[in-house]
Amino acid sequence: MPQKTTSFNLSVGRRIGSRYEVEALLGAGSEGEVYRVRDRGTGIYRAAKIYFPETDPKQRRSERHAQKLECLRDCSIVLQYHHSETVTIRKHTTVAVISELCEGQPLQQWVDAHRGKRVSPFVTLTVLHNLASGLEQVHAMGEYHADVHTENILIRPRGVRFDLKLIDFYDWGRPTKAKKQQDVLDAVRVAYDMLGGRAQYAKQPNEVKVILAGLRTDYILKRFPTMADLRRHLEGFQWESTFS
Repeated sequence: MPQKTTSFNLSVGRRIGSRYEVEALLGAGSEGEVYRVRDRGTGIYRAAKIYFPETDPKQRRSERHAQKLECLRDCSIVLQYHHSETVTIRKHTTVAVISELCEGQPLQQWVDAHRGKRVSPFVTLTVLHNLASGLEQVHAMGEYHADVHTENILIRPRGVRFDLKLIDFYDWGRPTKAKKQQDVLDAVRVAYDMLGGRAQYAKQPNEVKVILAGLRTDYILKRFPTMADLRRHLEGFQWESTFS
């Protein structure tokens, strides 16, 4: 049985397809690896998700991924798809999906850089509002993410704003109410983790606890059955607690 690919381990300067060369490894997952690449003709930097041959033998997964990104091209929270390249790495043919390069950093890495590896309630809910607004756009387009967590969100602070980008969209079949509601639950979990998780939950203001609901699925979905409901709540509630 052929050995399963777990890493391409591409060196800096390695050519990808006919146009690109590797600059750095950005991340890896079960499907493949993401590299920062440079267009040799224009000098423009892009991101290239290169699928492990065994995870996409007929190139259908990469095709669906590209189609989903193209469908969501008007959603500000989604990386902009450019095109796909067929590449050969160590005699194996696979696909590199080329998209815009986001200058942000993984949300978890950003949170970990804060004191106590947690963020204040106000900043957390501001980020959650941005996330909910972006996912609401995705849902309005008839799509879903299916794997929202702090490692799949890139954040770039800009003044008093936080620009977010979602990566690693999954294709688990047609969109359903349950899949969109899972995005709601996952978004709330992101806020829970940003605040320090279980160890810090009891210390949170009541306004925050109303949203997190102790991560009780039934409570969260009763209050926020859609992403739009979560976004509207974040825009309209009144702070009554005093916190630092």
